[in-house]
Amino acid sequence: MDITKRFDRILQIFFLLQSKSVVTTDELQKRFEISLRTIYRDLKALEIAGIPILNELGSGYSIMEGFRLQPSRFSQEEILSLMVAEKVMQKHETQFVKKHFEAALIKIKSSFQVNQKRDFLHLEDTIHLKNDFKSNDYLPNIIDVLLNSTLRKKITHIDYLKSGDIHTVGRSVEPIGVFYEHSLWYLLAYCHLRKDYRNFRLDRIKKVLVLEENFTITHPPINEFRDKSLSENMMKVEIRVDRKYAHFLYWERQIFGFTGEEISDDFVIMYFDSSLSEVSFVRWFVKFVDVAEIIEPAHLNNELIEIMESGLKRLKNKAAIS
Repeated sequence: MDITKRFDRILQIFFLLQSKSVVTTDELQKRFEISLRTIYRDLKALEIAGIPILNELGSGYSIMEGFRLQPSRFSQEEILSLMVAEKVMQKHETQFVKKHFEAALIKIKSSFQVNQKRDFLHLEDTIHLKNDFKSNDYLPNIIDVLLNSTLRKKITHIDYLKSGDIHTVGRSVEPIGVFYEHSLWYLLAYCHLRKDYRNFRLDRIKKVLVLEENFTITHPPINEFRDKSLSENMMKVEIRVDRKYAHFLYWERQIFGFTGEEISDDFVIMYFDSSLSEVSFVRWFVKFVDVAEIIEPAHLNNELIEIMESGLKRLKNKAAIS
């Protein structure tokens, strides 16, 4: 048995236990790819070392409340990952997320060994990211407020500015959670007015107030809701692109649900599972219409023809006027 490898694994199990309220044996098996028997041996080793581990019957394992031990050993790979994460967050447009991440990272850095602090400082000059994030106007600490509302299960009032409107409308909602998609933050919430679940862009929420009224119904977890919503609205698309021009699609195709490709001498067949609307996909594709074609679903070509004919008509009218 590799003693060093086992020691590192036991240490990682300890840090995982310390970072979460409860950890299940199933989670430990999947993360470390070890047997149930090995998990029990590792947990026993931690107990022998003086770590107060509690067995939450039917739930999993946890460390006694109040017990903390600072992590003093970070691998080179972990330091590199933290460095990259810091660079990404420095460029992020969501200031309240960036601020809290920086505060958390300072606490993590405080537990570095001297040589690790030196390595981290050196790495700051070896990574550069271009700022491609879109700037949006969010209320300060809005995610904190909404997640606190979710945790306490309290109804929240928001003043929301719908697209194209100049005046806000009031909504009483029951926040389920927030998600980040296509460079924007969204709130998923049950809307009392619509009696249904709705997505609200956070940059369009101009005022938020957590009320003392409790949720009226029980809601599914946001991941379950989002997975179901995405699967129901998924559209499978297949396109064929002239190979020498295929690289022009690489910049944006992930946004539209790119899943894979088949490359031949002359063409590249690209596959998509797109959660966006048909018109959104077609309006993106129109940029490449002279070097690509939609194979499936065929009816998207009708939408493509309408857009192109409308654009051609506009150009002809403009030419006639001038």
